[in-house]
Amino acid sequence: MDKKVLNNRYEIVEKIGGGGMAEVYKAKCRVLNRYVAIKVLRGEFVEDEQFISKFKDESQAAAKLNHNNIVNIYDTGLDGDINYIVMEYVEGMTLKEYIKDNKPLDIKESINIASQIAEALRHAHANKIIHRDIKPQNILITKDKLAKVADFGIARAISEKTITNSDKTIGSVHYFSPEQARGGYVDNRTDIYSLGVVLFEMVTGRVPFDGDTPISVALKHVNENISKPSKYNKKIPGKLEEIILKSTNKSQRLRYHNIDEMIEDLKNVFEANTKSAFIPAEEDLEKEEALRKFFESDSGDKSLNNKSEAKVSKANNAKEKNIKKTKNHKKIKMTILAVILALAITGTITILAVNYIKGYLITEEFDMPNVVGLNVEAAETQIKELGLEFEIEDSVYNSDYEEGEVITQNIKPDSKVKEGFPIKVIVSLGEKLVEVPEIVNEHSNQGVILIREAGLEEGEITYEFSEEIPWGIIISQDPEVGEKVSEGEKVSYVVSKGPEVEYLLMPNLIGLTQEEAERTILSKGFEVGTISERSNDEYDDGIIYYQSYPAGTEIEVGTSIDIIVSTGAETTPVEEGNTTDSGVEGQLDEKILMIELPSEGETISVIVERITDDTRETVYRGTHSSEEESISIPVTGYGLQKFEIFMDSEFIESREVNFGE
Repeated sequence: MDKKVLNNRYEIVEKIGGGGMAEVYKAKCRVLNRYVAIKVLRGEFVEDEQFISKFKDESQAAAKLNHNNIVNIYDTGLDGDINYIVMEYVEGMTLKEYIKDNKPLDIKESINIASQIAEALRHAHANKIIHRDIKPQNILITKDKLAKVADFGIARAISEKTITNSDKTIGSVHYFSPEQARGGYVDNRTDIYSLGVVLFEMVTGRVPFDGDTPISVALKHVNENISKPSKYNKKIPGKLEEIILKSTNKSQRLRYHNIDEMIEDLKNVFEANTKSAFIPAEEDLEKEEALRKFFESDSGDKSLNNKSEAKVSKANNAKEKNIKKTKNHKKIKMTILAVILALAITGTITILAVNYIKGYLITEEFDMPNVVGLNVEAAETQIKELGLEFEIEDSVYNSDYEEGEVITQNIKPDSKVKEGFPIKVIVSLGEKLVEVPEIVNEHSNQGVILIREAGLEEGEITYEFSEEIPWGIIISQDPEVGEKVSEGEKVSYVVSKGPEVEYLLMPNLIGLTQEEAERTILSKGFEVGTISERSNDEYDDGIIYYQSYPAGTEIEVGTSIDIIVSTGAETTPVEEGNTTDSGVEGQLDEKILMIELPSEGETISVIVERITDDTRETVYRGTHSSEEESISIPVTGYGLQKFEIFMDSEFIESREVNFGE
């Protein structure tokens, strides 16, 4: 690639980096006469036409982003078999390199860098773009300590194509969110988790999880809690530690709902831990210095008065001497009187002139009025009548003030201000109204996302049975779609519980004869399923020793119940790998699923489903109090089986259980 020119425009200067996805070069744009960064995709990417198409779409979407903390994407191109992206060229180092050289980073510096990254994410999220691969290697630090996030839009294209290179997963697992590690639903809170891990690394100098393989690290993100960062750095403020732990919570719903909340907390921690959180602008310092010099000019005026008085006094002394010497000379006397009169007049004029100049230079002071709550026209009139300048600094939405009313003023009421001083105000645009989105026929999880993206909040959630609407789908909403409501208004909705079914407790069949078991199954409203026979050392011939649903479990009426009848002690060795009559390979066993309950809410509906290749079977359904903290669910089966856990109709996690261990 050395000295190569792509599409007769981009002249390659030198290689400046590379990774699992691409090689990065510094290049000179011959058209705009500027340096750019060229990212050339590796061969395993460019052979997949579907990926290339997706990659171009995502890169073009990211190119619309325009923010000081984002590395701009200028263009994408193809020269022969070379697919490339043209980006802003940034001089500096990656945050990973910066942490390595300075670990752990200063607390204020860490908050500053994290806030800049968060501002980049706020801009991207507002434009419906999720980064999906926030890590220090994707963040550049300039010589002026400006943080710039790279590779927006690229991670999404890559995440849809599973690729490894040199045994390294594309996208570092050290910063993966739990939902990414298990292939779950990804949203804005995924970026928040990764930013929390980056902040953890900045203040401690280490990543929260490490391991021998990418898989082992990913499993730690799913199964283990992140340690408190103060364990590694005692200087970390408690509030900053709370931010890190909240942003890296394993449950998406317990993290920050959006990046704005995290930015606000970071700002509060920064202000609480610095003497001067806001440095005055350069022009304000210049004005302050000019005013100081102006007021010091009073001392010069006083010296001018003293000189005038001395001049008058000297003239009076000269007059007395001349009168004594010239008593007999009328002509001289008259002359002297004329001189005295002239000097007196001159002294008076001088004093008057000095006082006039002093009054001209020193402007009058006023008490600053309170204009908050006034209509902007009335506020402007009142301020200008005092000889002050009036300036509208900004207009923002505010539910506490009517449209056109002043919300804040830059000078406190009753403060002393001089004539001509600029008074800046912020004016209300009134209460912000937003349009209610349509969430009917959406899954409840997606409905929550649509509500929050519209600037609204979840209201009351109720559940109803429905013969037509599948389980978990929203049936109705209030307010209706398209209504204009105040920002932050609550939207209530009804979620389908699917067709109404009756559930009964599963009886205990273990120890019964086959006839007794069949009679019990039918009497309870269930159906007799597969009946298998198998040797068993613990139960006599003809006795039931296995039932497909544990006793005490809530089971839908009409469900088929499989049973296994003992044929007594085993007499013929079973060859390894043989399959039982029930069609399940391995040793029947019982395991316990330990499930932690959230502390929020009074009651939680819990459902556990067994997932096989083509079926989904409910093995547990029950309602619990949040005060229980955790519950134990017995499950039985053969071999390796997968279970999914739901709480209040929301998918929580999936677990694999090996019944052979």
